[in-house]
Amino acid sequence: MVRRSVVQLVTILALAGTARADVLPANPGPANNGGSANWAIFFDLEALASPVTITHLSTANSGTAGAAFSVEVLVRTGTALGGPVGSGPGSSPAGWASLGTAPATQGATASGVSLDIDIPDITVNPGGIVGVAVRFSTVGPRYFGTGTPPLSIYQDANLRLTTGDVRSAPFTTTGSFFSSRALVGALTYTVGAPATCYANCDGSSSAPCLNVNDFTCFLNQFAAGDSRANCDGSTIPPALNINDFVCFSNAFAAGCVDPCALP
Repeated sequence: MVRRSVVQLVTILALAGTARADVLPANPGPANNGGSANWAIFFDLEALASPVTITHLSTANSGTAGAAFSVEVLVRTGTALGGPVGSGPGSSPAGWASLGTAPATQGATASGVSLDIDIPDITVNPGGIVGVAVRFSTVGPRYFGTGTPPLSIYQDANLRLTTGDVRSAPFTTTGSFFSSRALVGALTYTVGAPATCYANCDGSSSAPCLNVNDFTCFLNQFAAGDSRANCDGSTIPPALNINDFVCFSNAFAAGCVDPCALP
């Protein structure tokens, strides 16, 4: 019975759809300026109506065609922008949190725009500003701007991007500071509450995140009497029953906006 259920769930997962994502283009480029590895570009994000989750970005960089590199994504509450080099949010690590590092691949053109990078999710709630820093490894950022032009704003009905600053020695008071330098690329996002995924029972983060291990995880939780297995939220004893298997099967089949989100 368990084996048959697993096979059915895997089949359902293969058919499960995903939610539509929106794309906010930043500066269309081509980039006319750039820096070196370990430099960072800074920008601000604002959600205009509903919570927004940034899931991917593309960005101009100095890599050769098809080159592999990585970016670290850091966020803070409030603006990321402002200088000069010895002051402003980007001059100190205070208030910043690293969301992690994501692998990236340059596009088909040297010193062009990368392929979409699956970054750690950035959640932006209405009524505030999330400051973002993207620090480059192996390659340097490329961007648009020379001199001291005003900051650029790109927005649609859901999301506003204000860009940006660049620092050669981010989170220190040394190096160089340049503003404005606009992100060349795009942000991909979904609209709605911060993503969770109940069906990702084991909390895996490597695609495909929904897989047979989640069913095994759920079975173990159920067998241990873990309240997390009370999928349907029932309160009448026994709270853990066959309906929870049906509930979990349905959640697994429906998939998630972000299948790799924590349960």
